[in-house]
Amino acid sequence: MTAQEYEKMNGAWNAFFLDHGLSDKFSLRSEFHFRTVSFLSVWNQQIFRPSITYNTSKNIKWTVGYSYIKNFNADVTASPRVRMEHNFWEQLVYNTPVKKGLISSRLRLEHRFQENLPLQEDNALRSFDFASRIRYRLTYQRLLTPTDAKIPINFVAFDEVFMFLNPNGIPFRFNFNWTFLGLKFQLNKKMVLTSGFQKNTLKISDDLYSKTRLWINTLIFKL
Repeated sequence: MTAQEYEKMNGAWNAFFLDHGLSDKFSLRSEFHFRTVSFLSVWNQQIFRPSITYNTSKNIKWTVGYSYIKNFNADVTASPRVRMEHNFWEQLVYNTPVKKGLISSRLRLEHRFQENLPLQEDNALRSFDFASRIRYRLTYQRLLTPTDAKIPINFVAFDEVFMFLNPNGIPFRFNFNWTFLGLKFQLNKKMVLTSGFQKNTLKISDDLYSKTRLWINTLIFKL
């Protein structure tokens, strides 16, 4: 049996979310993600992700969205270095309140159009391939401060698994696993900051995995 090998990296992912409520049931969100490896020195991804959410009830949310993604080759001398992706997705979130906290289940189905490899310098020669992926995230939050604290702080932990789907829509191969531990700060009625550490495990081949340790910061602003 061949021993599994791991490539190890570190990085920082920073994101800004802009929320706009349309009504009691509908809301819009625009996400801007700026992801680097070698901590802050090498681009990993840039993502623009608009979406619209429908609140069926207090604890159930349905979302549809689109992601415009620029994936950067870790080799800064590569030319071309950026692989484009257009990603259409649907998502269901179910929240379960618990004492001083919340358990949240998130299921997301992604329809991905990625540039075929090898990348072409001439845009006219570039083509896209289609594939689907399913993601499941389980999140636990617990309030750490008194409920009347000026800046409420929650402990946040989640684990998310990514699986590729075959043409029949059946999960058949592991892709990613994300594990996160951090804190969420309710800065005021309009701003929430989440900061913490995340470990990503990517399956490259049967015997090769990539592990990335990340510092994550996400700021949500409500209009």
